[in-house]
Amino acid sequence: MGLNLAVKDIAALEARTEGWIAGLQLAAISMRGYPDAASFIKSFTGSHHFVLDYLVEEVLQQQSESIQTFLLRTSILDRLCGPLCDAVLLDPSVSGQETLEYLEHTNLFIVPLDNERRWYRYHHLFAELLRQRLHQSASSVNEEGGVAEYHIRASRWLENNNLEIEAFQHAAAANDIERAERLMAGGGMPLHFRGVMTTILDWLASLPTTVLDARPSLRVRSATLSLVAGQTTGVEEKLQAAEAAIAAVLQGAEPDNKTRDLIGQIATSRATLALTHYQRKP
Repeated sequence: MGLNLAVKDIAALEARTEGWIAGLQLAAISMRGYPDAASFIKSFTGSHHFVLDYLVEEVLQQQSESIQTFLLRTSILDRLCGPLCDAVLLDPSVSGQETLEYLEHTNLFIVPLDNERRWYRYHHLFAELLRQRLHQSASSVNEEGGVAEYHIRASRWLENNNLEIEAFQHAAAANDIERAERLMAGGGMPLHFRGVMTTILDWLASLPTTVLDARPSLRVRSATLSLVAGQTTGVEEKLQAAEAAIAAVLQGAEPDNKTRDLIGQIATSRATLALTHYQRKP
């Protein structure tokens, strides 16, 4: 098509489309006359109108209503297995495992993740489209709570199957603060993994002030994890905000054991912060 792409742009486009020929063709059509190929490739997602139109008309609308429902509701999952899909759908007339096998047999943008054909994932562009369509559908009928419920169902199943990191991610996506906090505080979250730490800190940073003021333990958790991650900026401010929130709740009353423990965590974090600053002095 005479696009004259650089080698790095071709590699990025191949990675973005996962080698999907139709996706490459659609991207190439879209890039004609586009001045910045690298920026386009980076922004090329399932919401791009060429991809959206093609997938909706040629793929999604040709499926039965039950398959469309399955695809949309399970699109919230980064990876899928039969029992997990069953837990999300809660439809005894639909077998998650059989549906996944059907999708693989019909080559419907699904990728097996193991040799046993137990775990799968959707093609990234297809998954982005499905999620967009799910939220559009939910918004049109005022059922955003339904999407949150799918996340909660997924979170429950994942926790019960000792997949706490993914369980936390779905609890956070459902805005289930209590559940997310409990999972975060549990022993199944490997906080020494940088990816896990980043996920939790990003979620805590996204919470509104009203939520953090109502739950000072979240501010303390954010401060503590920041220190573990080697980040000191903003830690003292988080600790002070937690103290102010605790004082507002107590209003002069004696703290209970849980609050005393929280106050102790604040003191420990502040001591750790002071030691870190001392060790960094030349």
